[in-house]
Amino acid sequence: MPVLSPTVKLLQFMDKTVIMNPRFFYKIWQGYGFVACKRFESVASGSSIEMLFLNPAGSGRDAYVALVEIIGLAQLYADIYINNEIASSGTEISCMNLNTNSIVEPAAKIYYGGTYTLGKLIYNVVVPGGSHIRAVGGATDIGESVIIGEGKNFILKVTNASASATDFSARVLWWEDPL
Repeated sequence: MPVLSPTVKLLQFMDKTVIMNPRFFYKIWQGYGFVACKRFESVASGSSIEMLFLNPAGSGRDAYVALVEIIGLAQLYADIYINNEIASSGTEISCMNLNTNSIVEPAAKIYYGGTYTLGKLIYNVVVPGGSHIRAVGGATDIGESVIIGEGKNFILKVTNASASATDFSARVLWWEDPL
């Protein structure tokens, strides 16, 4: 049997199945993979929540956003804006290192409830919902990897498009590479 390098052993199962996103898994193993999530309850019909993902200037890292996921109990609109102006960042959402053995803290920060001037709209989707016996809820993700460099940001704006108040959650998965 051939001898495999430690990296190949890490990214490949014994049956030779390869991990779906080996780079992200490798970054988690190195201690540079992170997640942040927040549940928003009783968001009024027509109201919006804005979440800011910020990679501060001078952070020394690039942030690679692998997934932004929204799960709601009713129909929602999800929009992403880049190059936003920040008057106040708002309340910080705690982040978790996906390698619980690591002491590395993320350079990127996530906030909600701040004051922002929205930049360029780059992505918009509908998160499906339902009512009564058809209340299935739904999930959407903004996939692929997007690189958020030092001093850059994006805002996720989620709007309740249903006729009544609803709950939803948002989750961001990313990894960071030191420059």
